[in-house]
Amino acid sequence: MSKRIEDLDKNFQAAGVKTEGSFEWHTVNAAPFAVAGLPWFKENGGEFYRFPKRAKSILRDALWELGTMPSGGRVRFKTDSPVLSVRVQHGRPDLAMPHMCAVGMSGLDLYEGSPRKMTYWSSSKPTIAREPYIVQFFTGLAKKLCEFTIYLPTYNDLIRLEIGLAPGAKLSAPTSYRRKPPVVFYGTSITQGGCASRVANGFVPVVGRKLGIDVVNLGFSGNGQCDRELIPLLDELDMACLVVDCVANMDLRRMQADYAPFLDALRLRRPKLPLLLMTKIKFAKANYLGDDEGNAENKIVLNIYRRMQRQGDRNVYLLDTRQLIGCEQNHPSVDGVHLTDQGFQRLADGIAPVLKHILRLS
Repeated sequence: MSKRIEDLDKNFQAAGVKTEGSFEWHTVNAAPFAVAGLPWFKENGGEFYRFPKRAKSILRDALWELGTMPSGGRVRFKTDSPVLSVRVQHGRPDLAMPHMCAVGMSGLDLYEGSPRKMTYWSSSKPTIAREPYIVQFFTGLAKKLCEFTIYLPTYNDLIRLEIGLAPGAKLSAPTSYRRKPPVVFYGTSITQGGCASRVANGFVPVVGRKLGIDVVNLGFSGNGQCDRELIPLLDELDMACLVVDCVANMDLRRMQADYAPFLDALRLRRPKLPLLLMTKIKFAKANYLGDDEGNAENKIVLNIYRRMQRQGDRNVYLLDTRQLIGCEQNHPSVDGVHLTDQGFQRLADGIAPVLKHILRLS
């Protein structure tokens, strides 16, 4: 670690603003910064978890550990600063996986613009695990008020984050989303964002940008299994819609045992909440194992959807993702399962119009 970063790390503060040379370093746990996608951020005292800390005792260890990764979290603000840097520290030993690069797993993506007109700017390229490091996004920019969104890591934790701006730079709140309650996505590693090349390229953030809406990513790699313990936590959330995308993490036995009871328990608490049920996409092995691969699990989704409709539920919707990613010669994945950016874009292009209808967006 360089002497410069060592000196900066010694001066890291849990809250407020610290001036160091040509930068004012801001923490993001107070206005005008807005942290989106992490519903319990304030309750957690500014820690970048996807669950409230009080839930640790009731969740499976694997689920809790994945919940400490801020996938889908965003820091939003406006500034006229001609410079922008971030000071970051992760707590996990690995920045990348064999099938997912460090930029996609542990990086931060910078976008400029309001929610419906966001343009990609740059990404961090993390190379230091467990030690603080600094990323310079830009310098020498003309002094003009711009709106920025920083997407947080998909598969790493974030134990420190400060934003460095020019001393005295104007700082104000970001533009509001089109709809105040977010759309919440609950599901698997594909929901979480594996294995996009950048943290903002999973289908959940892409849908958010396409529609200009707030989103919450509750995708948990290998652990989107309709845990009943999640029901009271989901019930705490003010949400415009809940998207359920768990089939890929549930074998036939688990689907038969847990899928319908999970939805029924949620419906008892939230009878009018719009629910969008997603089937499992076709994995590449379906080309060789036959088109029936995964269909038994998906059939349960279809049957539950029809049953809910027959019972008079007018707030349940279905998206059969096999029509978006099916048996095909060039499967848009890195390993036959986890999607590339192309695959995520195709999912987002299919999901966005369905959500636009559900949310009654013009």
